Amino acid sequence: MQVVRWVVCVSALIALMLMSTLSISAAPTRDNIADLDAFIEKALKEYQVPGAAIAVVQDGKVVLAKGYGVRDINKPDKVDENTIFQLASVTKTLTSAAASTVVDAGKLDLDTPIFNYLPEFVGYDPYMTRWLTTRDLLAMRTGWQEFSGDEIDNFGYDRAEILRRLRYFKPRYSLREVAQYSNMGFFTAGEVAARAAGMSWNDLVAKNLFAPLDMTRSGTVVKGLNDPNMFAPHAFVDGKIKVVAPSVLDTTGAASSGTSTAADMSKFMLMLLNKGTYNGAPVLKPESVAEMFKRSMVAELSFSETPPISEATGFYYGLGVGSYDFAGHQVIEKGGALAGVRTVIVLVPDLNAGIVVLSNLNLTVFPEAVRAFYLHQLVGTDSSADEKEIFELNNQIQKLVQPPSAPTNPGKFLGALEALVGVYENAYHGRCEIKLDGQAMRVECGPAKYTATLTHWNNGAFAMQFPGATQAPSLVTFNLGADGTADSFTHEGWGVFTRVKEKE
Repeated sequence: MQVVRWVVCVSALIALMLMSTLSISAAPTRDNIADLDAFIEKALKEYQVPGAAIAVVQDGKVVLAKGYGVRDINKPDKVDENTIFQLASVTKTLTSAAASTVVDAGKLDLDTPIFNYLPEFVGYDPYMTRWLTTRDLLAMRTGWQEFSGDEIDNFGYDRAEILRRLRYFKPRYSLREVAQYSNMGFFTAGEVAARAAGMSWNDLVAKNLFAPLDMTRSGTVVKGLNDPNMFAPHAFVDGKIKVVAPSVLDTTGAASSGTSTAADMSKFMLMLLNKGTYNGAPVLKPESVAEMFKRSMVAELSFSETPPISEATGFYYGLGVGSYDFAGHQVIEKGGALAGVRTVIVLVPDLNAGIVVLSNLNLTVFPEAVRAFYLHQLVGTDSSADEKEIFELNNQIQKLVQPPSAPTNPGKFLGALEALVGVYENAYHGRCEIKLDGQAMRVECGPAKYTATLTHWNNGAFAMQFPGATQAPSLVTFNLGADGTADSFTHEGWGVFTRVKEKE
């Protein structure tokens, strides 16, 4: 009996020592913060990022909230912790948390098919219509093709019309078969939560998250946002960093139209790490935070996952977040990217720690570089290998996004440009009209007449270019009838558009 007691006591002592070691390794020190601060300054220069705002929280406190660099490369104004940035897809984490408040109120069940809340919803097939749930939408398991469909936001349709058009949005996979990153899924999730709550998605986020968290400099609309302390989006244009127009996707805003600051986002992180409580008041139930973090869908690694994420760590979707294993800890993470902005929020729940990085440059992995350094620092491991790999990935991404070179000897288009003029229709996207002004062609899509140029590329292919320095051209090909007039055109990503017949 004495031996047993001795073994139990020694085991308890070892466990206590291990716990103490973990708490010491995770605790922030003045040197750790100084080292992180120095790394951020260095990385800002290496990745040529004009400016960034970063906040770190640990053990219920904000241990760093600071701005780096400038808001606009053409002006001297500095970024600080209160500078407003677009959150891009970090908005999805807000949408998930806002939906969770509706669950907590007993007005929404994540596993009840969404037609119970949106009776007008019709999926591409009867199975999707009958069984699609809010959890499916929040966990990226709808089967809708990844990174597709959200361009319709620019076409001028309202939310009700976009929701109606989802019946024509063809999935790539069956429901819950393969993870597919879907902005349209999050738009729909926002509409479900809003309907269940009896208010708009914008009001839901403002009232149920921003207000109780005192996030006074956060919002859900980009168009018309004008603040004296606001970031300017930047991108490489012809090899030089320039200010570019921001992405405005407010109609499908639940996927990406959130705006905030490092200081405000630190409050959001503190709430999540404290299992839904902020300043002693409940914002979410602990079980709702656990549901957000729980792994609901296995995902394959893509170009957007950078070290320390690897095949060894795995990657999974929770509700509005991704997760992976690192050095024995579950990491919760969500990144975002829009024209001229990159963001990431990272939480390590069992170490009660998190970081948010907001930066004003297009398609840079600077946020991931800072995140990797921070995570390695948090657990006491060497980050140099990951830093090197992330920097190399950054160079590869810059090459990948370069517009394709025009054909050296393009084949001629054998038809007449006048034969392409007309109105064409696609079930999901609606109508696009091709117009000709001399030899200049353009395409106007939707009620908003969202306009692209159309220039000959090669043989029967034409390049369609929408405005914006960060927009890549896409190819369309025309199908000519026996009389030489185009019957339809096929967009490489959007599918077939058929000429609308004139009334006889």
